[in-house]
Amino acid sequence: MNESTKRLLNELEVFGRKHDGYWNISPDTGEFFYILVLISKAKNILEVGTSNGYSAIWLAEAVKQNNGKVTTIDIAKHKIKMAAENFKRAKLSNIKIVHGDALEEIPKLKGKFDFLFLDALKEDYINYFKLAYPKLTKNAVIVADNAIMFEKYMEDYLIYVRNHKNLRSVLVPIGSGVEFTLKLK
Repeated sequence: MNESTKRLLNELEVFGRKHDGYWNISPDTGEFFYILVLISKAKNILEVGTSNGYSAIWLAEAVKQNNGKVTTIDIAKHKIKMAAENFKRAKLSNIKIVHGDALEEIPKLKGKFDFLFLDALKEDYINYFKLAYPKLTKNAVIVADNAIMFEKYMEDYLIYVRNHKNLRSVLVPIGSGVEFTLKLK
């Protein structure tokens, strides 16, 4: 990752801490996702919840090494606008932004995804996941943020992924907690 992108990420970290409504993953979570993308050789990432683009930059930087792309969905027009500007600043052209409600937009997406990142309304993680599940490849990586901090809001999702016969799932105590899941079939 080049120095200007690192500076941009640092700037977005500070912005996220100072402005309500822009909750970013922690830097160590970003690094964890970067490594996961590389080792999984992911090429087609779906992110639900764009915010200011911080996590998508981490994902896009990693997936470009695999000649891949990120599709990110957010309902908030002002966040989409800010994220688009940040992607431009990071010189990342491998990110497609979808503006809309993820519950309506996920079914419209074409193709398969080998990496899914959930970071939007915690109560809807289970719904996002069930909509995305048929679009996930075998051995797809699924990461859901805030599994410690907002565990009670994610309870349906956590119970589901931890008990599904075609999934392996574990809580990773990094950042605000990441539920790391692998689709086996």
